[in-house]
Amino acid sequence: MKTFLTLFLIAQFTSMPSEVRGQIAALGERVRVAGREQSVYSGEFVDAAGARFAAQFTHQAQGQIRLQGFAGAGSVLSFDGVRASAALTRNREVLLETFVLDMPEGMLSSLQQGASVRLLGRRFGPDPRKAPNYAGPRYDIYEVMAHVRTRLNPVARIKRYYFDSKTGLLDRVRYSDATVSPAVRVETRFSGWSNVAGSAYPGRIERYENGRLVFSFTTATVSSGPRQEPGAFR
Repeated sequence: MKTFLTLFLIAQFTSMPSEVRGQIAALGERVRVAGREQSVYSGEFVDAAGARFAAQFTHQAQGQIRLQGFAGAGSVLSFDGVRASAALTRNREVLLETFVLDMPEGMLSSLQQGASVRLLGRRFGPDPRKAPNYAGPRYDIYEVMAHVRTRLNPVARIKRYYFDSKTGLLDRVRYSDATVSPAVRVETRFSGWSNVAGSAYPGRIERYENGRLVFSFTTATVSSGPRQEPGAFR
């Protein structure tokens, strides 16, 4: 007999807009099977100055996260889906937004919470007049308007999610952050995807602002486990 949580996950999957079913399927069991809702990434975090830290982050599809070591040994920042565990500086807000909302699960979670989504088109590539022999990747692009709930003062943000048309996996997210002056162009990149026990995980996550690398996280190991209650992230 299916557990209540399994039935809940199936209901979430089938209630999603049909346009994103391929992206859900590409992520695999961690967004569709009970007992796999939590992902734990261990690896190396590198900041804009080139400082390197052993780091780990624990991520749940429902929007909870715990970041450890992203500001040096012993540092911890978590978000329980409603509020953060520490006073939010811009650097902390950037970390939370990147690892909660820019992740593919972040887009899906926003849709579950009522965000608007528009499929701009499939198999986008360069202008054929400028690159007539282009043979590189093509992208399915989604435009999502949602509130950035990881901020102390949530703001509405329009983001464009670029999924590889062939694999269904997220390649990058682009948006403008107008909460600072002047506004900055943000691009979060995902690469090095691999399959671990039936689920797809990014091997590298990078954040760029105005074309400059702000930080990167490289995955060494990743594992999955059952969902924890939000209180575990407070």
